[in-house]
Amino acid sequence: MDFYHSNIIIFIQKKILIILKLLIICTTLFAYKHIYSFRINQELSLKLFAVLLFTICILKIINNNELYFKKTNINLPIIIFILLLTISLLMSQNILISLNDYSVFIIYFFLYFLIINNVNDEVQFDSLIKLFFTISTIIAIYALLQYYGFDPYLKELSSITSTIGQKNWISNYLALVFPVIFSYFLLENIRKNKIIYYFLLSIFYTALIICQSRGIWISISLTLIFAIYIIIKFKLFEIFKRNKRWLIILFFTFLIITIIYSTDNPLNKSAITVPRRAISTFDEQDPSINTRLLMWKTTFNMIKDKPLLGSGIGTFKMNYLDYQAEFLKDNPYYIKYSGKAGEAHNEYLQMWAELGVIGLGIFLSIIFIFCNLVWEFLKEEKNSKKKLICWSLILGIICFLFHSLFTFPLHVPALGSTFFIIFGLIVVYIEDFNLSKIKKEINIKNILLKVVLNILILFLMIVAINCFVIKPYVAELYYFKGARYNVDKSYIKALPNFQYSIKLDPYNGRILHALGTAYFNLGMIDKAEDILQRAKKYITDVNTFYNLGLVYSQMNLLQKAEEEFKKSIYLNPKFDKAYYDLGYLYFIQEEYDKTIEQWNKIFEIKPNFPNKYIVLNNLGIAYKKKQMPDKALEYFLQALELAPEGSHIIEEIEKEIYNIYKSKLEN
Repeated sequence: MDFYHSNIIIFIQKKILIILKLLIICTTLFAYKHIYSFRINQELSLKLFAVLLFTICILKIINNNELYFKKTNINLPIIIFILLLTISLLMSQNILISLNDYSVFIIYFFLYFLIINNVNDEVQFDSLIKLFFTISTIIAIYALLQYYGFDPYLKELSSITSTIGQKNWISNYLALVFPVIFSYFLLENIRKNKIIYYFLLSIFYTALIICQSRGIWISISLTLIFAIYIIIKFKLFEIFKRNKRWLIILFFTFLIITIIYSTDNPLNKSAITVPRRAISTFDEQDPSINTRLLMWKTTFNMIKDKPLLGSGIGTFKMNYLDYQAEFLKDNPYYIKYSGKAGEAHNEYLQMWAELGVIGLGIFLSIIFIFCNLVWEFLKEEKNSKKKLICWSLILGIICFLFHSLFTFPLHVPALGSTFFIIFGLIVVYIEDFNLSKIKKEINIKNILLKVVLNILILFLMIVAINCFVIKPYVAELYYFKGARYNVDKSYIKALPNFQYSIKLDPYNGRILHALGTAYFNLGMIDKAEDILQRAKKYITDVNTFYNLGLVYSQMNLLQKAEEEFKKSIYLNPKFDKAYYDLGYLYFIQEEYDKTIEQWNKIFEIKPNFPNKYIVLNNLGIAYKKKQMPDKALEYFLQALELAPEGSHIIEEIEKEIYNIYKSKLEN
């Protein structure tokens, strides 16, 4: 009986590893071209395979009458962190908004526990590491093909995305795996395999260079300091000495690649060379840097409000615009860098804002205990090969943690899942795949009860996949289909797509906004108002408030329209359309001073905006209504000068100018 159960357990573990590998492959390589948000595709794969893995684990417990898990020093802080995440979810301002981020983080830790409980030997470990090598190679090669314009699949995106989504994410993924490939390159004794690793490292390095991610370059530079320190501290020189010739070849290869992409030549397709990109890091006017500074300062204001427990997991994107608006009141310099932000571009600050200092502290304690385990391993281990592999794995983790200071990799499923899987692989590797087990007997001896439980678990699995994976994803498919019709202003065709989409995912703020806007564009004002008001509960978007302002204008509810326009301007002080429509609202109420104030603000924020002549003409009309003909004439003349040749408005402007001159002559 024990032999039978042992075989069953081995069989189930193999199935778990197979599904885990499918999760790794699909989460990183699945890029459906009709959904342009790569994270939506990644979440589909992550959640689908996580549900399958969880189901298998539960079935394993039921059918083997045994619950066991392997002990590590990290388990307790992880469990505490999961409990805190759950409390944060329950205390959230909006549980439905928080639920998505909560589920993704729970899956990350579930993957970690799967790794430590199911990777039992070096063969399984090696198979997962080699899988990462394969995936990384595909990602790097695809990025290079896109860089040189050879992309038959995602060419309409006209940017380097690979299968991950953007340059920062590509760089982050490659930086996680690069050190491990480097260690295998150093340890390889077969010449043919050595050459393969050499080419892989060259391809990876080229991809990292062309992505021009300043954050990853800084992270790699800081990680190199740790790398050199560990080499010196734990005496890993011998392996590097044995590879002296190969390292010289690799160094000059990297040097040539750097020179190619640092100079103007046919192979360098970038508009900006690598040195100029690097130097821009120190440019005080750099938009990317100043945008991040604005995000971080705004996030600190969130932290000040709720420092201990935060505002709730996943709520950053709902709160950001309001906090940014308050910050901009006292810091108008940053208005030109303002905008919407779903993430803080610093995982630690965002974690602090959402989970409080307690949540951040527990997460950092997990990292500290993990690093201490690795440190103890490096001190005690005598085998240089094992130390080198551990060295390479920890460098990828350190680089990821440094990069989390500048971006949001934990909120990108392809990156977050890879991080926690490698995290788990390091733990089992340094414990030599021999973690102690805690066993607990589960007494389910009734065969009929087992059958019922198996059927129930499978049924719940189908329900979970349908409700939490399939429906939201299909909703996104119809949303993007409707959005494409919107681009062509085919609102009648867009509407049924948005309607079906919201049936599948009724609490998606982005889809509610699109549906409400479609109703407005089709003149269905009452429905537009109802849906846009619903959207405000699940998304904070200036366009939702702006569109509601337009809706209330048409309903002749001018006070409500004014409130919505003002809110959209408050959230985005650069929103020129809202200034224009708010000014027009005042114009029809004959409040001309307020009209002139709003329209003049457009010139302040966008001195050379398109159709400037229209606003100038309207200002002329406003001054004419105020009985200020000289001021009106000034604006009419400016409008006439800028009006495009052949425009119908020229005749109207000339008529207004003629009437002013005529009136002057008569007087």
